[in-house]
Parts: sequence; structure tokens; C-alpha cells
Amino acid sequence: MRTTFDRDRIKQVILNLFQNAVQLTDPNDGTIHVSLDRKPAGVMLSVQDNGPGIPEEHLPHLFERFYRIDTSRTRKSGGAGLGLAITKSIVEIHGGRVQVESKPGEGARFSVFLPADHQQRETTNREEPGRVT
Repeated sequence: MRTTFDRDRIKQVILNLFQNAVQLTDPNDGTIHVSLDRKPAGVMLSVQDNGPGIPEEHLPHLFERFYRIDTSRTRKSGGAGLGLAITKSIVEIHGGRVQVESKPGEGARFSVFLPADHQQRETTNREEPGRVT
């Protein structure tokens, strides 16, 4: 399957999701699983952790700019609340969608679907064909 995407931006999506998982997963007992699966109409990237999970009331707001679950955390350790909003924007520019599934105490799973055929809404000079096997 071949698709065209901005490698730098998709790399940023992966790094944002992975960094969030690392920050919220126990360094001794935690696990993070990253997968890329071919789907009939594109590919699904998933990042799953066994961290503390996300309370249900926060799930609808996670992709809003500046939204942070734990406002008591410092910016140094918790970020500005922009990573998931940026991730969502990048995915949508590529014609895809991002979603999250989580239950407190069971970790979280962020999934990104990128379609095989799309028309990117924003053009860049970094578009390169990608190959998923």
C-alpha cells in the first residue's frame, strides 16, 4: 500500500503520543505497545500504555488546545496541553482521525487512522510517498 504524507508531521504525531505514554507510565512496571496495522482503507497506528488511565469526564476534552488533566503539574513535567491538539490537527490534515479509549487504572490506547487515499488540505514541500507493508 502506498500513501502520501508529510513524514515530519506524522513523526511528530508518533512522538507526541509516545511521549505522553512515557510520562504517564511507571518506569519500572510500565509497558507501552506501539503498533501499525494495515486496514482495508488505510493504516491504523496505536499507542497503548498500562498507566493510570484517563477519567471518563476528561476524554471529550483531551484534544482541546491547552487542556490538561492535572493542572497541578508544572509545565516542565506536564507540558502546555498542546500535544494532543497538534496531533489531532496533523491527523486531520492527512484526512485521518484520532481517538482514545481509556479506563482509570487500566491505561490508555490512542489510535490514529490514516487513509490510503487522501487530499491533504495543506501543502508542504516535505510530502513524500510512504510505503506500508
